[in-house]
Amino acid sequence: MTTLATRMRELAELEGFDVEVVDEKGESVDLKTNGFQRFNYDRRAKSSMTVTEWKQTRFQTTFVGYTCQVLNGDGTAAHGNTKLESVRQSYEG
Repeated sequence: MTTLATRMRELAELEGFDVEVVDEKGESVDLKTNGFQRFNYDRRAKSSMTVTEWKQTRFQTTFVGYTCQVLNGDGTAAHGNTKLESVRQSYEG
């Protein structure tokens, strides 16, 4: 089975940002956890999408029962109203 770490690496390569996966209790999920399905998208989300929209429409529909924190390039959590364009830009340079 595939670990969460592998799936998050694939997600980061596609979307251009990192996430921290949390369970329904709000606790971080161990990256060694097995059984996570593939992030089933071939293209990155539109840059105009907000963090909240992305989490609801892409992340939570793929990884049912989990949510995440979208991380800026400096490792801080991006606010829900932040556009993905801004998050991705935080990784440049």
